[in-house]
Amino acid sequence: MGLFGFGKTDNSGKIERLKKKATNKYGQAIERTTAMRQLRQIGTPDAFEALLERFMVNVDVTITDQEEKRELYEWLIEAGETVVGPIERFVGTHDGVYWPLKALKEIAGIERAVEGLLAALDRAETNVLRVNEQKVQLVSNLRDFPHPRVLERIKILVTDPHDEVRMMALDGLMTYGEAEAAPIVAARILDLEETPRIRHVLLEQLLDLEWSLAQWQEAIEASGVLPGHYKLDASGRVVRGAR
Repeated sequence: MGLFGFGKTDNSGKIERLKKKATNKYGQAIERTTAMRQLRQIGTPDAFEALLERFMVNVDVTITDQEEKRELYEWLIEAGETVVGPIERFVGTHDGVYWPLKALKEIAGIERAVEGLLAALDRAETNVLRVNEQKVQLVSNLRDFPHPRVLERIKILVTDPHDEVRMMALDGLMTYGEAEAAPIVAARILDLEETPRIRHVLLEQLLDLEWSLAQWQEAIEASGVLPGHYKLDASGRVVRGAR
């Protein structure tokens, strides 16, 4: 099998051994990076599928962890089309998708990345048997892929029954600006079923952004949903201070 050959034939056992070393969070950094470089040299889709597993491991030394992941991200970009299939399969079945999706966007363009991201999110939403960490991770990545289809999905997710999903979706929504986000943010603040935690986060963001809620000011003030240390000024902006 050549250096850039395809398939699992002669290299399958070697790839599996190298993957174990590359994903050993308790191993020495030099052992992990050596195994990673050897997988890169093999260069097949199967070798890159093994390499992608490194994104699922968090090494205790944060700087080392991020350096290794960033280097792997750069290798993915260099590999180009060879890794598109492995990345799309990885995103569909794993939680740690930030770097792979970022690489996919660089290699194949935002349309392909958004397609993969939303397809993975579709699959994640079918999981109702456990705390859906994959869904939370995918939603947290939506903000990095500005696109009309992503915005459409975010507007649905801001009413998701899971607090973390709503939080991440609202965070992503606010990157689209006041005209798109303010009406929905006002609706979440006014919703009596919304959690105090999420309402607090939204009000803190509105403090920084200085968006006006004048259109909804009367309803917000009448509802009594604002905590005592927030109020709306004459222009409808959130400020600190007792009402």
